[in-house]
Amino acid sequence: MIKNEDNVQDAIQNTILNAYLNIDQLRNTKYFKSWITRILINECNRIYRNSKKDEQLIEKYSTTTVEYTSKTLDFDSITEILDDSKKKIFELYYKEELTVKEISKKLNMSENTIKSELSRGRQKIRKSFKQASLIIIILCLLVTTSVIAISIISYIKSLFDVNSVGVKNDGVLMAIENLDWYQQIDMSYFDLGNGYKIKIEYILLDEMNLYIVFDFESEKDISKFNNISLSDLKITNENNKLICDKGNMNPEQLQLTIGDKLIEKDDNHLKSLIYMYTDSFPVSESLNISFSEITLYTKNTINTINSKVNFKIDLSEKFINRDYISYSSNESKIKKAIVTETGFYAIIETDNLETLKVKLLDENENIYPCYFNTLSSYNQSNSFQYIVIADFINTENKKLKLIISDKEIELIKDSN
Repeated sequence: MIKNEDNVQDAIQNTILNAYLNIDQLRNTKYFKSWITRILINECNRIYRNSKKDEQLIEKYSTTTVEYTSKTLDFDSITEILDDSKKKIFELYYKEELTVKEISKKLNMSENTIKSELSRGRQKIRKSFKQASLIIIILCLLVTTSVIAISIISYIKSLFDVNSVGVKNDGVLMAIENLDWYQQIDMSYFDLGNGYKIKIEYILLDEMNLYIVFDFESEKDISKFNNISLSDLKITNENNKLICDKGNMNPEQLQLTIGDKLIEKDDNHLKSLIYMYTDSFPVSESLNISFSEITLYTKNTINTINSKVNFKIDLSEKFINRDYISYSSNESKIKKAIVTETGFYAIIETDNLETLKVKLLDENENIYPCYFNTLSSYNQSNSFQYIVIADFINTENKKLKLIISDKEIELIKDSN
């Protein structure tokens, strides 16, 4: 919007000043990023309006602008001049907001080809529209969609804030922002009877983590309740492979840790993040999620709703095609070590329930702090398992080191 460097600096400085002076208007700090971005955009709009050069330009082409405005806001009208191949790429990139990497996988084309087609398509659009019309396109499409995207990403990150559920793993939050590593579920509420309804809103899955956001709705005021719990939650995939069975914690399920966290509520809604992590989740095309008992509770009050619920969730390709790099070790206590797009994970088995001191080193001796979560007793024996997590996503390292309670363990990248 602003080509003059001095005006750019003014916009940034005024944004910081306005944010400082109006910080008391920010009701929830987790939305700081979208809030300050909104201030910045407003400041850019102000500077843009006050620029005589731009005002003259808009005035000069005012007739053209009015003529094209209704069309430029229509994505199909903007891209109608493109061939089918470029139009498909534009659709995936701008409308569905897929990354270049995701489009490459979806269309079986190289990432460089995708980037070239986007560049050529933009050039063709620029040549086909007059200058003032192009300004309107840029303002209406780029500015408004960026605001929407930022607010959505901030909201999603707040829902899947793994730190708030006791799992220190910013890698998941980075993946949400950079890779859209979540899936919004488009479904209607399931009627539980007596004015209660429930649905799944979002899901996130990788090799070690599964997060599901449930939205519970009531015709009555339920603001006094602190959370909801699904005591007999069961999850299987399309091949009936068991993922979770809270109602039957058999030895296989002892390797699974499950929890929940209230993330949002008002008078008639409770949104809860159900999370679980284990040594691995099977690659699945869909999840079958069922339960028959929902408990709303406070410290002193419990309200149980009995209703059989079955959801089938088809997973997006990014979850089906998820990948990871595995590492091997001669140390028997290291049961698994992988690097995924959401972080580094290792499974450590020990005879003692202990507080571990763990850190990860890459090939350049850079140190990454590790956090761990305790799994239940393993195979009903006296052994215990820990999931060790680090915010490390570099898959190029051939060797890594884990330092566990001052003991150095070398990890070698598997050839496959």
